Amino acid sequence: MKQLRYVGILLVITGIFVASNIYTLIPIYDQVAAGLHSSPKLIIWGSSIFSLCYAVGLLCFGPLSEIIGRKKVIVIGLLLSCITTAVVGWSFNHWSLILFRGIQGFALGSFAPVAFAYIFELYPEKKRTLLLALINSGFLMAGILGQLISSFLTLHYSWEVVFFSFACIYFSLFFLSYFLLPNTHQQTSSTSRRIWRDFFLLLKDKNLLSCYMITFTLLLSFVAFYDGLGRMLTTHYEIDSQSLMVIRAIGIIGTIFSIFTGRLINRYGLNRALVVGLTLGISSTFFMIVLNHQILAITILSILFVSSISMLIPIMITYIGKIGNHARGSALSLYSFVLLVGASVGPILASFMPFLSLLKVLLFLFFTNLIIARILQLRNEDNTSL
Repeated sequence: MKQLRYVGILLVITGIFVASNIYTLIPIYDQVAAGLHSSPKLIIWGSSIFSLCYAVGLLCFGPLSEIIGRKKVIVIGLLLSCITTAVVGWSFNHWSLILFRGIQGFALGSFAPVAFAYIFELYPEKKRTLLLALINSGFLMAGILGQLISSFLTLHYSWEVVFFSFACIYFSLFFLSYFLLPNTHQQTSSTSRRIWRDFFLLLKDKNLLSCYMITFTLLLSFVAFYDGLGRMLTTHYEIDSQSLMVIRAIGIIGTIFSIFTGRLINRYGLNRALVVGLTLGISSTFFMIVLNHQILAITILSILFVSSISMLIPIMITYIGKIGNHARGSALSLYSFVLLVGASVGPILASFMPFLSLLKVLLFLFFTNLIIARILQLRNEDNTSL
């Protein structure tokens, strides 16, 4: 039991540092461009290719863990992440940076879906939900932490040190994971042949499709909101980047509420917990529309908005983990992929409309999700496990 506590802490810390590298390049485009004698517009492709390859990794490593085991994938993935992250620091032009970031993204994609499936196999439901909530809160916090770390190290040392430092962190996590993580049940070779086929059959499950529809909107809403807010504040209020970072950091306080998700599920069930999370999102978005010209009000309401997202993510993981029980690794790989695709659409959505219109779109998405949640509830009302 004590070992599982350390395992949980290790998984949360690993999740934070894995997700942080999604954002490390964002605040240092100019410095990297100067160091590689390139332009920031070309360096931005390093983030885009990273996200694409990260998504591919999310799809591949979940099914692979069904075959060779969860621990092996996590441990080998962290070792590969260490090597590929160090290689990014040795980039010699923008083309090598883009290539190395892509390889790094694929390697880092080995963690999230495998860790989620691993948690389902190791922990009882009560502790599982709390751990999933903490890991996903860490993912949201990484959006701020990753940028702060890269900005600090680049300011005081150089942009290469950012990736060398993360490589050292991943090696430490690899070392700890190798000795601390226990092995779980491994699929037999005969079962392994069906895993890749099951991966596609999952898309025929109506309940899973409903869950994926909700999942798609979660990080989309989170990323679109902060992207749109940043555009609005810098354009209309001329707020500098440091003040904008503070406003974003205040919103991240909302991730604390995710630790109560487990209690909410245990007391009211998954269906009602889902409705509570969506209602919180609807309420916060509605009042931001009403008070869209008041920066202080939006900043405070962003805490509730983020708390809604941070509650809904572990709820959806729990839903998908239960529904996709026969192919949990593959189901959670699809979840992670859909979540990331939604995050990629967020900035595009925010760039096409003013902030007020964006809030109205997000409100519509929350209402749509509430309808989908009701459909899920009707389908599963006879299933006491949900």
